[in-house]
Amino acid sequence: MIPLKLTVEGIYSYQERQTIDFTALTEAGLFGIFGAVGSGKSSILEAITYVLYGETERLNARDKRAYNMMNLKSNRSYIELDFINFENRTFRVTREFKRNSKNFEDVKSPTVVLYENINEQWLPLESSNAQPIIGLSYENFKRTIIIPQGQFKEFIELGAKERTDMMKEIFQLHRFDLQEKVATLYKKNQSELDQLNGQLMGFEEITNERILTIRDRLIEERDFFVSAQDANRLLQEKFQALKNVKEDFVELHKMKSLFQDLTAQQAEKEHIRQRMIRFEEAYANFYHILQVQDKSNQENAHEQERLQREEAKLAEIQQFTQQSSLQLQQIKPEYERLAERRISELDLELILQLITFSAEIKGIKESAQKGRNFVQETKEQQLQCKTRIQKTEASLLQLKQAKPSANELMELGQWYTKQQLIQQQETELHQQLSALTTTIGDLQRDLKQYSSDATEFNAKYTSELQELETKLSKLNDEKAHLLLQQKLTQFAENLSEGAPCPLCGALEHPAVAEGMDISQELADNQESIAAIHAHIKSRTDQKFEIEKLLLQLQSLDVQKKDLTTKIELNQSQKSSHLSQFTWANYSRTDESIYTQKKLALSNIETQITATEQTLNSEQLLLADIEKKLEKANKRLNELEVDEARKQTQISQNIGHLKHLKWVDYQFSEQVAIENEYSTLKAANLRIEQNYTALTERLNGLNSQFAAQDSLVKAIQDRINKIEAEALQTETAIEQLLQSSPFETIDQVRETLAENLPVQKIRAELEQFQIQFETLKAQITQLDNKLADKVYDEAAFLAQEAALAASAQQLKVLTENVAKFEQELNQLETAYEKKEILLQQQAKLNLRNDNLKQLFNLFKGAGFVQYVSSIYLRQLCDHANIRFHRMTRNQLSLQINENNEFEIIDYLNEGKSRSVKTLSGGQAFQVSLSLALALAESVQSNSKAAKNFFFIDEGFGTQDITSVNIVFETLLDLQKENRIVGIISHVEELKERIPISLSIEKDEEYGSQIFIN
Repeated sequence: MIPLKLTVEGIYSYQERQTIDFTALTEAGLFGIFGAVGSGKSSILEAITYVLYGETERLNARDKRAYNMMNLKSNRSYIELDFINFENRTFRVTREFKRNSKNFEDVKSPTVVLYENINEQWLPLESSNAQPIIGLSYENFKRTIIIPQGQFKEFIELGAKERTDMMKEIFQLHRFDLQEKVATLYKKNQSELDQLNGQLMGFEEITNERILTIRDRLIEERDFFVSAQDANRLLQEKFQALKNVKEDFVELHKMKSLFQDLTAQQAEKEHIRQRMIRFEEAYANFYHILQVQDKSNQENAHEQERLQREEAKLAEIQQFTQQSSLQLQQIKPEYERLAERRISELDLELILQLITFSAEIKGIKESAQKGRNFVQETKEQQLQCKTRIQKTEASLLQLKQAKPSANELMELGQWYTKQQLIQQQETELHQQLSALTTTIGDLQRDLKQYSSDATEFNAKYTSELQELETKLSKLNDEKAHLLLQQKLTQFAENLSEGAPCPLCGALEHPAVAEGMDISQELADNQESIAAIHAHIKSRTDQKFEIEKLLLQLQSLDVQKKDLTTKIELNQSQKSSHLSQFTWANYSRTDESIYTQKKLALSNIETQITATEQTLNSEQLLLADIEKKLEKANKRLNELEVDEARKQTQISQNIGHLKHLKWVDYQFSEQVAIENEYSTLKAANLRIEQNYTALTERLNGLNSQFAAQDSLVKAIQDRINKIEAEALQTETAIEQLLQSSPFETIDQVRETLAENLPVQKIRAELEQFQIQFETLKAQITQLDNKLADKVYDEAAFLAQEAALAASAQQLKVLTENVAKFEQELNQLETAYEKKEILLQQQAKLNLRNDNLKQLFNLFKGAGFVQYVSSIYLRQLCDHANIRFHRMTRNQLSLQINENNEFEIIDYLNEGKSRSVKTLSGGQAFQVSLSLALALAESVQSNSKAAKNFFFIDEGFGTQDITSVNIVFETLLDLQKENRIVGIISHVEELKERIPISLSIEKDEEYGSQIFIN
């Protein structure tokens, strides 16, 4: 992940929106973020982790994270990050949360949106989870890309188990944790094996011998079955012949009995046939015409009843018509005088309007007089208010003229502030120079204890070391010679006659050498060698200390030169700043005049503010007065116009009066006139309504009478027509009776009343005749067939019993054959299944043994620990490349048998010790080496072209020399396509890093970001 741009607003100390463009920073390869403690440096890293993962190092969800992260002067927090992931795709993630306007401590949940830049357009993604895009979890991200404060030594301080768990997570070693999978497979295989063994327990009696026995029994039973089947077939043939004869005799008896019944039914069937013929004749000749006659009679009765009803209604309408005509004649004279009564009604209405207008004019005059009085009072208030405004404006002008220049005081205040900063920096630089000079003097005194001249010491050290090594070589040769003599003496003392010599193999020893005791010489030689080793170590330690002191002096000299340069630059800035003092009425050294002027400015501004507020109030009051005055004048004009309009209306109404006179009603009470008007208006309305209603009613009755009269005549015509048709029908019926077998029409109706089902009866008669003739023919045929045959019941029963016994025997044999066949099939199927189960059992037993071995191999996550130790040792080897360089090959890192980190100290004969014994600076060096190695390993898995690494820790614990070594190490990372960001307050790093950001915290505007 490589950041492109970060925008923060309302987060921690960042009140206003600040944007960091990482493009120039990442192109440099190495950049820094510097600022004082509490300025907001680490907040940048927290903003990155929070916008990506919603997690921070300092706060968790239980800490009211959103509320505590939000700046107390802000009501909205916003973070936006543009970055490139390991696939070289560009993304943007935003996270925003706001404060509840009604509850200060209630901060709403943040909204997160993730975008991708596709074809120069930011397109939102469905998911806001950034982990798949970055390829790292939050824990791995803060261990390999952004390392926050307090977490830098986490890796080396973890125990073996915790470190193994971390390695499993970072390098996905879970894929090697096969214990659970093997255990699951082992349990599953064992379960299958137990089930299989349980199944095989049911197949213990299934053998090949038993199958052969059952097969022989089946062959024997089949032979018995074939013999019994042949005997049964012969018995069935004889029994079937006897059975057929019996069935023919029984059938003949049944047919004769049924034929007798049919013969007895012939007379009844003939009677039914005659009734059917009579009904068909009545139906064909009389049914329809009788229907027509009945319908005519019904219709004639209905029309007679209807005629009576309509004639009664016609008489009723005629009576109502006469009554309405009489009432209309009675009210007609009043209706003819209605026009004159309406004129009087209109005159009364005009007189009421005149009375109303007169009263309204009186009220308008009173309101107009009150309005004139109010206008006069308001004009006096307006004049007084304008006078006060003029006085206030004059006072405000005097205050503004007496006000000191605010710009001049602001510029002067900035000059004094910068002067104080320059003086403070000058004091601090001189203090640092004094302390540095003291330290250099102390180091020079320490150096003189070893040698006054380092070059002379080096030359003397080289020659002395060569001389000591020469002596050591001679002593080692002498030691070898003495040891040889000692060994020969031991051989000579052990020689005996007849025994072979261990050197030459001779059996005779004519001149045995006499040995000497050289133990003292060997002890002296060993003592001399030890003394020379101690001397070499002493001189080497002196040389190391001298080189160490020289390196420190060299670094301190560089710092002293830098401080001297800074002091000279500060002095130049001081002189330049003093030359910028151009205010004649003020002093460079005395700020009291400036303070007094600033206080006077504050007092005058307070008076101006109060005066402006007073002026504003008076102006608002004047505007309100003028608004009221304008409104009053407008209302007064409206009253005058209204009065004139009503006077005009009164004149017009008096001119419109026709029957009545205004003088007769001018002084009357309005209530009396209104009663008179209401009474007259109601009477006129009642007369008009009554006349109109009676006229409409009479017209309607006349129309109803004409329609009802036409309806009565039409009904009479219909009755006459029906009676003529009925007479014709009756004549036709008389003619039909003369030519039919019926004497009267009542006989016809009785016959039709039977309502016989002709079709059904005809079908039954035909079926009866067919059955009678068929049965007669069958009886004749059976008589001819059985003419020479006799049926013997005893012989039939004997044959039936013999066949039943044969069938029972055949059934028993069939069941025996089926039973043995089924048993044989079951045994053969079970035997085949048993063979398959035995094969499966063999496979499962073999698999069980293999899984048991694998389970023992992977038990206790031992294999994962083994793989983890390999990764950890490789990580340790990669870290030592930088750690050796940082410690000048004095220290090394290794992994012990318990997978714990140890330090190899080459200054103490290469012995190991715990990493907890490291100083703060050494712990930083080894942590940095491991963090870089860990980041390389993790990010190499992501296959990114460039890798990003951010450090927020540790440089304050390093001395100048160590800082130089660490800085050179970080510079070398540029060659490896690695981008490194540093957060620190160490000034030496700030000056040596080519590009950096400065964080400055302002009390009013919050933290501000500047690029250097």
